[in-house]
Order: sequence, then C-alpha cells, then structure tokens
Amino acid sequence: MFSSTARRLWVSGAFRSALVVGGAGTVAAVALSPSSPAHSAAAVVLDPNAAASSSYSTERTPTPALPRRSGAAPVPGEPTFTRAQVASNDGVEGRPMWVSYRGGVYDATEFRRIHPGGHIISQAAGADVSAFWDVWAHHHHSPKVGQYLKEIRIGALKEKDDEEATHDPYDSEPVRDANVQTIFMDRPYCSETPVEHLGSSYLTSPAALYVRNHAPVPDCAWEPEGESRESNIQHHEVVFEEGDAGASPTFTVADLQSRFGTVTVTSILQCAGNRAGEDIKATGNSGFTGSPLERITVGMLGNAQWTGVRLAEVLPALYPKECAAAAQHGGGEWHVVFEGADGYSGSTPLARILDPQNDCILATHMNGEPLSPDHGYPMRALLPGIAGARNVKWLQSISLSRVPVDAPWNEYYYKNRDGEQIQQLPLQSIITDTAQKEGTQLLEVRGVAYSGGSGNSIARVEVSSDDGKSWSEATIKTEEVKKDQSSKSFGWVRWTAEVPRTAQVCCRATDTEGKTQCEISPKQRGYLYNGWSKVKVKCEK
Repeated sequence: MFSSTARRLWVSGAFRSALVVGGAGTVAAVALSPSSPAHSAAAVVLDPNAAASSSYSTERTPTPALPRRSGAAPVPGEPTFTRAQVASNDGVEGRPMWVSYRGGVYDATEFRRIHPGGHIISQAAGADVSAFWDVWAHHHHSPKVGQYLKEIRIGALKEKDDEEATHDPYDSEPVRDANVQTIFMDRPYCSETPVEHLGSSYLTSPAALYVRNHAPVPDCAWEPEGESRESNIQHHEVVFEEGDAGASPTFTVADLQSRFGTVTVTSILQCAGNRAGEDIKATGNSGFTGSPLERITVGMLGNAQWTGVRLAEVLPALYPKECAAAAQHGGGEWHVVFEGADGYSGSTPLARILDPQNDCILATHMNGEPLSPDHGYPMRALLPGIAGARNVKWLQSISLSRVPVDAPWNEYYYKNRDGEQIQQLPLQSIITDTAQKEGTQLLEVRGVAYSGGSGNSIARVEVSSDDGKSWSEATIKTEEVKKDQSSKSFGWVRWTAEVPRTAQVCCRATDTEGKTQCEISPKQRGYLYNGWSKVKVKCEK
C-alpha cells in the first residue's frame, strides 16, 4: 500500500507553531504570528480522546481479483527481445523508450508524447508496466488501451513474464455497503448513490455518497492502532510547498485550526461525469463509451455539511505576495495545486479560492463526523461548486503555480469541448422519484436542484408531463436548508410537484440570475451534462 509521505520540513519564522501541554495531558497547537491573533471560535469542538461513532465502516478488506487486460496479440515472425534489451531502451539521452507487458515488447517513444498520463509513463521506461497498471487500474478498463498496445507492439519478450503480482496494491480497501452504492469498478473503486437513496434525505450519508477513486486508498485514510480518528486528524500534516521566504513549511491540522479556526458549510459534491449515460443517449458517444462508467446515471452526487479551515484565510498568510498580486490583477495567472497521498493531484485558479464567498475549505469532517476513508480522511480540499475531480482527497501538500498542474487529470481528462480544464459545475435539477398519488390520476414527482459553481439560490423548479409544452411549478423545501456559515447556496434544495399522470416527466431549474436549464446541453466530451432530467414513469395497474 501507499503510505502518506512524511515530509516534515522546517517552518518559517513568520508563521511558527508551538505546542502547549494543557491539563490531563491534552496537547494543543498554538500558532504564533507577529501580526494576527489566533481565532477563538470554532464550528466543531474536537475532543482528541473521543471515539466518534460513525455512519460508515472503518474496516479494511481485499477487493476481488485483479482483472488484468490481455496484451496485444503476437505477430507471426516478429522479433524477440531479452529483458536486458528492453531495459537498455530507457528513453534517456536520445535512446528509444521501450516497455514490456504480458510477454510483449512495445516501443512507446512516440506514444509518450500523446500519453494521457504525460511524463508519468517515463517511470516505466525499460521495464514491465504491469506494476504501474496494477495501481492505475484504469488501464485495465479503458477500451483505448488495447488499440494503443496493438499499434506500438514491436516484438515478444524472450523470458516468460511473471503473471503473479509481487504485491497487490488493492489488498486493503475500505469496506463498502453495496446496499446504498451502485458499484461500477472495484479497481479503482467507483460508485454512485442509487437514485432511490439520492434524494431520500437533505444530507447524504457518508456510506451512500458516491466514490470516485483513481488509485488505491492510501494508508493515511486509517488512524494508527490505538488512536482515535479525531486525535489522528489533529496530527495530520500538510506541506505548503515553497511558501513564505522560499521555505516549504509543514503544518498539522491542529496548527491550522488553532491559527484560523474552523467553519461549517453546506455544499453538494458532484463528479463532472455525472449523468454520463444520459449524455450518451442525448448527444452520442463520449469518452465514457465502452467503459464501465458509461452506466453512470444521476448518483455521482451528494449533499453534505463540511467542516474545515477556510483557504481564503490560510493562503494569504502563507503566500502573501502571490495572493496580493492575485487580488490586484484578478488571480488568473496563479493556480492552487493540491496533491493527495494516493498520487492524484489537481489544480484550481487561485482567484476562485481566494474569494471568501466561495467557501473553499480544507475539510476534515462531513456531517459532523470525521471523513470516511473513501472520502479523503483525514483531510481533503472541499471547493463548493467545483467539479469533484478538483476536490483532492487525502491531502498532503499544497502549492501555487503559474500554470495548472500537469497531471493527467488536468492535462487530458476532465476537459470541456473547447479543451479547457473543467472547474465550475452547471445549474442542475434531477428527478429522484415518481409515484402515483393514491386515489387520483396525479403523479407525485420529487427531486433535487442546485446552481453549481455560481452559488446562486434556486428561484424555481418546474415539472412537465407533456415534454415541455407546459410546466407546473414545484414546491421547494427551503425550510430544511441547514443554517451554518455558508456564504452562498452551494447545497441542493429538495422539491416536490404534482402533475397529471403520464408516461414520462421532465424537470428544469432556474436560478436567481434567471439562468434556466436547456432541454439538451451541449456536448462536453461526456462531462457536465445538465439537460432536462427526463424519467419514464412505471405503469401501475
């Protein structure tokens, strides 16, 4: 398994932490600053000795056997190569770059220029890619990989491949509840919330919230034996790369909470690929076609209360010059790079995160309890209204960059039709349930709606039983919206409506700026579909 990197570096004098031992051996972090006092108010009182009850399992379990894909078929009369010959072609100093896989030898010299993972492929230069693909198991699911292998195969390996992996990186994954999750893949684990559970409560439970992992869950997602999850959160460290005075200070969660306090905000969390199946049906094939994720319906979505430290306060304290320049010039030239302990990374424009109205936080809790292993424990980036791919989990480092991070999830995946990196989510409404009203010919329709990246309130939701020829306004359940420290309306609202019974119903939402969903949204490479939600009604005799 991966372990979170221990990267304790010296802390700059402008922002140094001291540990103070209180009564009964309690350890508290006090942040010292030449100019600013520590916050005294916190939204959540954390007891390091408390054994928090949890709505999710913290047990571990192996996943089903690895479904490795086959290599390209041998070509009659093709040359054979030894492992030593493959190793000598390592792509360095002008040499070709070869790799091997399941008995085949492949020349990746030119392919690496278009490789979705960019320069990451060079890590396997001159070697067998199996160990890398066992971690980044998307290679075993993507239909494109087989075609690429066929195109770049140059021969066979003389020695027999060792088909048995020396170590299974997925041998210790979280225990998941298949009753409240629809599973698309085990390696990496990807799931959605079944529609019958999606809108069943205002807040989504951690056990039911969708999971979109890209690699094995790292070891830091579990607390050490004998330590509570709350206490372990306080010890977790985050490195702020090349911060003030050119240093890379490391702070614990306790340091950050003591210095900046905590807030609780409500926000949806949504994968950019939510409704991928509807997008394919409405606009044609996409990058999801042929993969397990083409079956995504509406459930890569949830709504929760998140507790953590405001990034709009943390970043100016650690990157004062860059944040001052961003505030003066609009911030478009800077990006915040988040790196997780699983090797995943993403970035978002600094200007978005610096705006305190956008409620971007370093989250440690969901719905009042520590994050689950699948959702980023002990700390994650929580960027309301921003695609889930940028909300990096198992956070271990933060940095600022003049350009977006060059990770494959920024460079190749999660891009819109114009090739731009996806950030903000669109306005959205979704039907979650329909039922005939007893003793009538009326249909009760229920669903959720939210404004996405704008954070605007939902002005109205409308439901149609005649394919949009006429509309009935739904009742929005504003009374259940949680009161917390949210600056905008990044959470969803639930709604109900009654319409004449019909074979199909659809809905659309309008926000307070007057933006309304269109019937079919433009093609965005399979992402960000937000056309009318259309549901066929089950016949009842």
